[in-house]
Amino acid sequence: MELFSVPPRWRRYLFSWRRHSQKDIDAELQFHFQTRREALMAEGLSADAAQARALEEFGDVGEVRRNLNEIDARMARRERWLDRLDAWRQDLVYAVRSLRRTPGVTLTIIVTLALGLGVNAAMFSLLNAVFLRPPAGVTEPGQVRRVWSELTFFRTGKQFWSGYDYQEFEAVRDAVVGLATAVPYLREPGKVGRGAEAIPIRTVHTSTDYFRLLGVRPARGRFFSEEEDRLGAGHKVVVASHAFWSRALGGDPAVIGRSIALSGEAHTLIGVAAPEFHGVDLDAIDVWIPLGSQAVSGRTPWWLNPNVNGFQVLLRTREGSSIDELDARATIALRRLAVERRSRDSTTVARTGALIRARGPGKLEQEVQIAQRLGGVALIVLLIACANVVNLLLARAVRRRREIAMRLALGISRGRLTRLVMTESVLLAFVAGAGAIVAAQWGGVALRALLLPDVHWAQSPLDWRVLTAALLATILAGLAAGAVPALQSGATELTEVLKTGAREGFVRRSRTRSLLVAAQAALSVVLLVGAALFVRSLSNVRGLDLGFDARGLLFGDVAFDTRDPGRDSLEATRMADVAERLRSTPGVVSTAFTHMRPMWGLSTEAYFPDADTIAHRKPEGMFWAVSPEYFATMGIRLVAGRGFPPPGGVTSPSVIVNATMAEALWPGESPLGRCVRFRQPDGRCNTVIGVVETARWGAVIEDATPQFYLPLGNLPFPERASRVLVVRARPEGVAAVSRAVRSALLDAFPGGAPVVESMGAMLASDYRPWRLGATLFSLFGILAAVVAAVGVYSTVSYNVAQRTHELGVRIALGARVADVLRHVLADGLRTTVAGVVVGVLLSVAGGRLVASLLYGVTPYDAASIGAVVVLLLGVTAASALVPGWRATRVDPVTALRAE
Repeated sequence: MELFSVPPRWRRYLFSWRRHSQKDIDAELQFHFQTRREALMAEGLSADAAQARALEEFGDVGEVRRNLNEIDARMARRERWLDRLDAWRQDLVYAVRSLRRTPGVTLTIIVTLALGLGVNAAMFSLLNAVFLRPPAGVTEPGQVRRVWSELTFFRTGKQFWSGYDYQEFEAVRDAVVGLATAVPYLREPGKVGRGAEAIPIRTVHTSTDYFRLLGVRPARGRFFSEEEDRLGAGHKVVVASHAFWSRALGGDPAVIGRSIALSGEAHTLIGVAAPEFHGVDLDAIDVWIPLGSQAVSGRTPWWLNPNVNGFQVLLRTREGSSIDELDARATIALRRLAVERRSRDSTTVARTGALIRARGPGKLEQEVQIAQRLGGVALIVLLIACANVVNLLLARAVRRRREIAMRLALGISRGRLTRLVMTESVLLAFVAGAGAIVAAQWGGVALRALLLPDVHWAQSPLDWRVLTAALLATILAGLAAGAVPALQSGATELTEVLKTGAREGFVRRSRTRSLLVAAQAALSVVLLVGAALFVRSLSNVRGLDLGFDARGLLFGDVAFDTRDPGRDSLEATRMADVAERLRSTPGVVSTAFTHMRPMWGLSTEAYFPDADTIAHRKPEGMFWAVSPEYFATMGIRLVAGRGFPPPGGVTSPSVIVNATMAEALWPGESPLGRCVRFRQPDGRCNTVIGVVETARWGAVIEDATPQFYLPLGNLPFPERASRVLVVRARPEGVAAVSRAVRSALLDAFPGGAPVVESMGAMLASDYRPWRLGATLFSLFGILAAVVAAVGVYSTVSYNVAQRTHELGVRIALGARVADVLRHVLADGLRTTVAGVVVGVLLSVAGGRLVASLLYGVTPYDAASIGAVVVLLLGVTAASALVPGWRATRVDPVTALRAE
């Protein structure tokens, strides 16, 4: 009885037969079955009994066959993988040996790729932190949303705002019941410790539900209770971040329950947040304080005062909640509250956005917009780097044509040859990628400090997203860089190369490399034009007339730990003494006072010009309470009329307006002697006694805004009595005067912390976006130009090396040195000129992407584009000059014998 198909007997003793063949398996089973059957018959069993007994012992033959098939397949797969791994190992060893033979080219390729990959990894680490990475420690952050208000202004159009007062928060909270839970939080600077030794910290004032909504658990202790968060009657307790607890409190578990001084007041530390939680913004928060612990000062509690605003509102949506319905409910609630308050903002539209602030509907900060554009710039740098690497690998492949032809002639397959070339490319990319990770860590920190210096970052620039992106970019760069050389190496014509040498086939390969050089030049033009535009913008912004003289201006104030009612009554007298003392200090030109320094905040008040009684029809004006010396000290020019009289002079109600306000209210007429009323009980008339030029109050670039000035000691409406000292110093003595101001304030207010700031430092933040754009675009553009120059140099150099025979013939036939040099330079410039033309077209087409970030210059500025073209052509000529000069030194006899 034959249970299996049996192959010839001789195949059983050979090792070359296919083990995975079903017939072979059946033959093996048949052999063992027959052997067992014969053994049983030898023991005395009949043929039928032996057959039955052998079948019984074998069991299910089909199951045995399947098991053997699986074992055979596993072994075959293992052998195939071992063969592949061995082949890859051989390829890797060969690649290492091959690259070691040309260390200069290898190092150039690695550095070039590392720069391109590192720049991209660093930029992605920043964009990842701003746009992609949700706040650490938050449970299901996708369900947490931030509330924004969409407002429409007459001058500036649609804008988004995310700051609310407490009543607005309550309106939103009550409106979304059933769809979401809501919490407010307010970020404020604070201090830990007392007096001059106090350390600045970052605090958040929030409610009991804050941690519960975010899904955060304490690492030690507990969070606030509802009793501790009762408005106006809360407890002085505080929760610390794990980093602050470790850094400032030594990580001592025993401090839980003890008192620490926050902003001059004793607070009990009741808990420490989880180590990974640092708040919901980019800034790392140090402590959280319950809203209820904030003291009530004045007649109106802070939670009923619309001027106490800036609260951020967070929502955690419930399963199945509609975002549109959330927005609609919040909009109705905010509008209803605005109508009750008789506010002009009754057209507010609520928009809920992602928890990540940069992904909300609000306009991004200019620094973040620049970071977005720099992400695209980084990709361009990587493309230039890859093009340069391809160029170098192509040139290297040309030098190895004989070697490649010999390998093909000896029997290596073209597929294996392609794999060898790709292995070299990917190996180079991985070495460069390792360097790029190091560069990304360092570069990510540097970019954070440059673009967003006010953010105290809690997390490292590198995380799994950055590492994954860097790995993918490395693999793609390696494959892309090796693809063209691999294809051209595989297309080598054996007979032609072995017969004629490396000179042949030059034209085809030269065209490929020239195309790559042109691409590098085009992309370099794009980056350099962007750099030139930002440099022009920075120059234009710095040249703006601010309406005052910023040179030598200093502002002095005092920050107090506690709100001591007695200090306000003494502040005016003490500040006057400080000013009197400083007037005799060397280097001080003049002093004055104001209630608020420019570029810092705003104070607005509705006004009624002449007999008009409908204030809300006019825009609210920005106002300053100033001393009589203010205009001269600030350098604000008096256009008409006079300034405020000195103390003790005429005290009739008076006001000074800026030119914008005068033109808006009394166009073509003199504003002097006109009447302006405010919302004061007696409705008295404030006479316009002077007109000054319009000064910038909130930013270097802003629309001209109505402004008016009132005498500091005679305000027609309630306003804080604090005074900011204004000091004009000689430009060469600003540092010494600053120290003198700080010392004088500390002597007058020993319980406070002096704050002295120059106008130059205050303006620096406004200039920063254009300075950053100019700096970073210039750095990237210069990097791209250098890489492109390396590409031009390598291309011309290899061309000269391949054309040694031709150049020798030319020189032997009488060609002059100038002719040879001009011929070689023309080859390099011809390629670059084509790339420059394409680059100019790309710059013009992509100009709209940076148009919103420029000032006083269009993206199509001919002067900027022309300067870049001249610069790049000059760099190209310089790069081609060295190999061109080398071409003129070719010895005709040596060149003619070279082949």
